[in-house]
Amino acid sequence: MAERAHPDEPGFRRQFHLCWVAGVIPFPVLKSNPYRDAFLWRYRYVQGHCRGKDVVDIPCGMGWGTAMLSGCKSLLGVDIAADAIAEAQRRYGSHCTFRKGDMARLDLPDASVDLVSCLEGIEHVPADIGESFIAECSRVLRDGGELIVSSPHCNDAPHSGNPYHFKEYQPGELRALISRRFSVLHEDMRIVDNLTVTMFHLRRK
Repeated sequence: MAERAHPDEPGFRRQFHLCWVAGVIPFPVLKSNPYRDAFLWRYRYVQGHCRGKDVVDIPCGMGWGTAMLSGCKSLLGVDIAADAIAEAQRRYGSHCTFRKGDMARLDLPDASVDLVSCLEGIEHVPADIGESFIAECSRVLRDGGELIVSSPHCNDAPHSGNPYHFKEYQPGELRALISRRFSVLHEDMRIVDNLTVTMFHLRRK
């Protein structure tokens, strides 16, 4: 299965390490995980803006983040990988709906959604599909609808070397792409190792 965030993935687990009291008494402390923390940061932000809304999370992967969203009027997770959707349905199908779909063409009616979240997804598709996706988000969102999109870029090289990343956008590149159809409500960033994750909260023009 391609790069997927889920709680069983070792790269997202928190681990215990020993601390010592007075140098002689050991006790376990749960150490934070920067990748898990950044993942939770993104979805907690969406959680703060999704209540009472028709929400689409794409790509949803195995559904871990999608399932964190609560209070939505409706919640749909979309991913192009059938195996990821099957796993999301098995794990979290009681909480929300999952459907196989393509970022290049959203299988949704015009003006049918209040909020689209795309967290660490747009870098996983070629630039032309990323452009089509932004246009599709504008099409399916209602007047005043919102898009929350995040994407990482490497701080010390043109590309991180992640084989699953087609296009790693510098913040200015991503801002130029989305500003054609959206107004920026909020921009934030978080550094994780040698990556900076930039997140935009946008409103449909």
